[in-house]
Amino acid sequence: MMDRTLETTGSSPRWRFGIGARLVLAFVAIVGFAVVACIVGWLSYKRLSGELSRMTDEQMPQLAFASRLSKAGADIGAVTAVLAGAESRTEYTEIRNTYTMRLATLRALLEENAAQSGTTALLPLSEAIAANLNRMDLAAGKRFTLREAMRSDIDELRWVQADLLEEADPLVDDIRFNIETETRNGQGSAALAEQQKSEALLTVVSQANLATGLIGRLVNATTEEEMQETNAFLGDSADELASRIHSLDGWPDSITVRQLARRILDQSSAATGIPNRKRSEMLQAGTLGQLAGENARLVEELGRRIEAEVVAIEASAGEAARRAAAAIETGRSLLVAIAVLSVLVATAIGYFYVQRNLVARIRLLASAAGAISGGRPAAPIPPAQADELGDLSRALTLFRQTRDELVQSAKLAALGQMAAGIGHELNQPLAALRAHIHSAATLIGRGKGDQAANNLDKMKGLTGRMADQISHIRRFARRPDAQLRPVDLVAAVSDALSLLEHRFEEEAVELELSLPQNSPVMVMAEPVRLEQVAVNLIGNALDAVTERAERRVSVAVDATDRKAQLVVGDTGHGIASANLSSVFDPFFTTKPVGSGLGLGLSISYNIVKDFGGDIAILDTGPTGTRFLISLKGPE
Repeated sequence: MMDRTLETTGSSPRWRFGIGARLVLAFVAIVGFAVVACIVGWLSYKRLSGELSRMTDEQMPQLAFASRLSKAGADIGAVTAVLAGAESRTEYTEIRNTYTMRLATLRALLEENAAQSGTTALLPLSEAIAANLNRMDLAAGKRFTLREAMRSDIDELRWVQADLLEEADPLVDDIRFNIETETRNGQGSAALAEQQKSEALLTVVSQANLATGLIGRLVNATTEEEMQETNAFLGDSADELASRIHSLDGWPDSITVRQLARRILDQSSAATGIPNRKRSEMLQAGTLGQLAGENARLVEELGRRIEAEVVAIEASAGEAARRAAAAIETGRSLLVAIAVLSVLVATAIGYFYVQRNLVARIRLLASAAGAISGGRPAAPIPPAQADELGDLSRALTLFRQTRDELVQSAKLAALGQMAAGIGHELNQPLAALRAHIHSAATLIGRGKGDQAANNLDKMKGLTGRMADQISHIRRFARRPDAQLRPVDLVAAVSDALSLLEHRFEEEAVELELSLPQNSPVMVMAEPVRLEQVAVNLIGNALDAVTERAERRVSVAVDATDRKAQLVVGDTGHGIASANLSSVFDPFFTTKPVGSGLGLGLSISYNIVKDFGGDIAILDTGPTGTRFLISLKGPE
């Protein structure tokens, strides 16, 4: 049997005898055994098939229904206890909405499975719960309306109390003045009358304050005993207040005080005031508690019936499983001999063809793929043969080329992002050149050749600076060499900082630089790719501090025995713990859409691994992140 895979060489297709065809040919014998096994299995498993069909058609849907039914009942039971204890209309509405949603879920589930035997008994219970819930809504609505009215009355009483105090203070001062005057004039009876008015006025104020406090306590009462006790005190205070108000009727100056005190007295009335509303609110609370108890009873009954339905479904499923297990045991014994013979034939095929041919080549391909994806020096790719593994060999070769192209593209993309800064670096010397040219022309016109020559020397220096900048950009943009050699890490970091210098200025970022002075730090690397790693890490650090109040990037190089370290830190938000394992993955980024492809750290990781070094997150947190790169020194 020929493999019908079509291989294209140039423009002429040809047929090939690939791995698929070889395996088909090799496993013909096993297929024969499989056919025999199928015949035996069909005879043995016919019974099993029937049992499995019944389990699939009947038991599995019933078990799924039982699981969903149990959850729906548990959800309703969980919210029942807290519904009656809601202390505000908003809290009650939120709990009520949750309760309604869960009850609707249960009813939809019961209606969807109306054919189940136990569903008929559950539907009336759910409807009874819904009806009882509506009655609870009425009681709760009345209760919360009364409570809101009482809170409004209490607020009004506090204002009335404040006005009463404000009106009483000047009257008390007047009475004291009158008492002193009458006493000096020897009018003892008049002074005594003023004293009695003072006592009546102060008593009105104190009793009004006491009544207001008792009303506030009454509104917050939670038990019948507490309400009755407070009502008794409030009645005594109201009687005293009424008596004192009456004693002030003949004093025209106290009319405002009397009006304010009567408003407090009106709210103290057991028939029409706040005590009456409190009694009504307590009655509604009691009704709500009774309805909640009835609701709890209905939910408990619903839970018992759901539990009985689930137990019945589980028992039916268990019986079906036992019948299926018996059918499996019967078929197992019949297939042992065929399985042993099939294993012997498959072992021979696996050793002589799969192990000694296919697996050996696959291992070589896996080693090469791991080296390519891990950024390690490329392992040899086995030569392509005329089969599917040969196609994989060619694909890995192309993948290695694509990886190198991706590194180059990322580097050019970084140059594109730095284009504005590079333009700024070139525009400054150009502007200076124009100024020096104009100045030199003016000096030459005035016959001052020496000063003009000085301007020309400055122009020469500026052109040299521009040439160095363009040479640096070209060097960074060119394709790197594969050969590693000793490279000055300090110089590579300095070159990277020169490409990003404009961002530090434009974004007002402070640079903390710690580099060895007048002593190179040599590492085994390739200069262009090493500079690309530094650009990626410093650029990421600049991105991390963009929206921070404290914008600081630190770059430090440290040399040890035959080893060098580069540490790049920032004062950004840090890396979330959930993202720590993914920061070096290709295309992983936390930046907004359009701000990056998530390739910088992945490419840097592969480059450092290719150098035989290591890159890791040194530390991270709310105050910033530091990356550590370790590189080998020259031998």
